[in-house]
Amino acid sequence: MGSNVLTETERLIITEFDVSMAECVHLNSLDEDNRNFVPDEVFETVQEAEETIGFLMECYKGTEGPFVYPVLLKNGENIGYVQAVPIGDQWEVGYHIAARYTRNGYASEALEAFLLVIMTRLGIERIWGVCREDNRASRRVLEKCSFALVSCQTGVYHGQEHVVCKYVYAL
Repeated sequence: MGSNVLTETERLIITEFDVSMAECVHLNSLDEDNRNFVPDEVFETVQEAEETIGFLMECYKGTEGPFVYPVLLKNGENIGYVQAVPIGDQWEVGYHIAARYTRNGYASEALEAFLLVIMTRLGIERIWGVCREDNRASRRVLEKCSFALVSCQTGVYHGQEHVVCKYVYAL
């Protein structure tokens, strides 16, 4: 594994961003699920993606996060990302696999590999997974990765009121 590779699975490489990934990040962010469920993670232009990647690359140097890592197929194709984001004194995971790569188990495979690595790096024993109740795919990923459902209740999610499900994973 290269020095900037975080971890690998049988099919995937989880690594650090570099600016050359901006076009893939831009294109991967444009699908309907992303627009619907995480509108703040849609990059309408390559330049927007480039600026965000620059910010995320700076975050690798610190301890505060967010820590976002691209998910690549073994052939180097960028298919999405996994992330750990600070929420107060807790941490929350997130993930996105571009629409044309979904339904292949990539999100679960990436998240499962990412959990131990990032939790060890952060020195934490539990991490949260939060999604809208109607995001069935995301809920399946969390459940497949041994997250336990803590609550589903109405709350504000990305600026709008939705039923939000909160899951927790503990080492």
